[in-house]
Amino acid sequence: MATIAPVFKFQFLDGNGNPLTAGKLYTYIAGTTTPLTTYTTAAGSTPNTNPIILDSAGRADIFLTAGSAYKFVLANAGNVTQYTVDNITAPGTMSTQNASAVTITGGTISGVTITGPITGDVTGNLTGNVTGNLTGNVTGGAIVGESYNGGQLAGLRNKIINGSMEVAQRGVLFSVASGSTGNGYTLDRYTRIASTPAVLDVAQGADAPASEPTLLYSLRCTVTTADATIAAADLWSVLQKIEGYSARDLVGKTFTLSFWVRSAKTGVHCVTFQNDFTGSTDRSYVAEYNVLVANTWEYKQITVIGGLITAGTWDWTNGSGVNVGWTLCCGSSWQGASGSWQSSLLYGTSSQVNVLDTIGNVFAITGVQLEVGSIATPFEHRPFGMELTLCQRYYEKSFPYSYEPVQNIVSLVGATNGVRGAVLATGQVVNQKFSSAVKFAVTKRATPTITTYAPDSATANWSLNTTTPTAATANIGDGSFAVTGSTAVTAGNDYSIHWQAVAEL
Repeated sequence: MATIAPVFKFQFLDGNGNPLTAGKLYTYIAGTTTPLTTYTTAAGSTPNTNPIILDSAGRADIFLTAGSAYKFVLANAGNVTQYTVDNITAPGTMSTQNASAVTITGGTISGVTITGPITGDVTGNLTGNVTGNLTGNVTGGAIVGESYNGGQLAGLRNKIINGSMEVAQRGVLFSVASGSTGNGYTLDRYTRIASTPAVLDVAQGADAPASEPTLLYSLRCTVTTADATIAAADLWSVLQKIEGYSARDLVGKTFTLSFWVRSAKTGVHCVTFQNDFTGSTDRSYVAEYNVLVANTWEYKQITVIGGLITAGTWDWTNGSGVNVGWTLCCGSSWQGASGSWQSSLLYGTSSQVNVLDTIGNVFAITGVQLEVGSIATPFEHRPFGMELTLCQRYYEKSFPYSYEPVQNIVSLVGATNGVRGAVLATGQVVNQKFSSAVKFAVTKRATPTITTYAPDSATANWSLNTTTPTAATANIGDGSFAVTGSTAVTAGNDYSIHWQAVAEL
């Protein structure tokens, strides 16, 4: 029996029948805008860029993952869509419509994907993934479960803490001033690196993808002062620093970052992965992703084949193991090649759009997940209490959860509410020093920096009485510390003070 020969070299033409020189082919999971990787060879070891950039003759080498269904979106060099073709199924998928009593016997069957319910008995070894319902008995062999629910065998597969943006101990709105540089944390575990004339509000946004109703919040950046012209040194990136203890099992292991994003700008955006040994970065990996529709939630996934590398200097203990950053703008000083590890500090490529060019522009992310493997699994929702505990390894406060740490909190919430959670001590001897011990809810990553807050004044001292003993801290460790008070002590008086402990990366 003869069959028609497959297309062994793809060539794309424009509407006039001419080669689509430098055209762009975007590849997605069928029926979605979720990118799906293609490869340059049949071995499947080298992924194509996404989009694939066609050569001068409109050609490209395109190998698909066996059993996967794709959607192709073809655009010209100016990124104008030419046409879309959905449900392109790669060879290797066996599809049976309304079949029953099907028996497969003999030999070894490989490279076959069966999607949907399998009802009946499987005798022998079933190795691989089952998507759908497997109903029946398994006898005479073992189920080799490398993957359940598309990910690791159990929970806690997500390396990102607070990926749903639910935890906001410091508050829900932060203004990053013009020209600010360095690190500054906003929502728990998220900081930003900023060096630009732009000003942005960073907030816990109440908007999230409508198609993912389990996500309620986002980290939302809104431009309040624009930076229309990006200088070489200009930069804005939202970062999460993953502790070395949590990152070291990514060495040599392919991992996937998935997230929902909303941007005011269409076009190429960049994600960066960096080492950060004592603040000195000597290895970076930049990946591009494309925003197709402005101000619309889109799901993205980026796979780093081979995972983290050993070249360079990495911290695999309680320092910054790897930084993950979403870039809003970056000048030429921060630009480099994408798709491979580079020996410099990079945040994007020359194609990175400038999200900061217009007042009111919004960039938001949520549902962030980083996990071992080449497949993005459904977002792992951990209980809020567990997520809060993970955050408290890096930041903890005495204030009630919904209160921002501020001096003179009584003026905002009243005397009764203002001392809730505060340290309490009673003066024993007139004008003699006293102290009170504080035990953290969670052992800190490292010895934290303690800041004290006066409940009813701006002095940072003990207060809520006619005398205000001077506050100091002592014996600070990763599990506890003490607050001392001296001078102006009245015997029998109660004194209160709030605190925060910061052990961020």
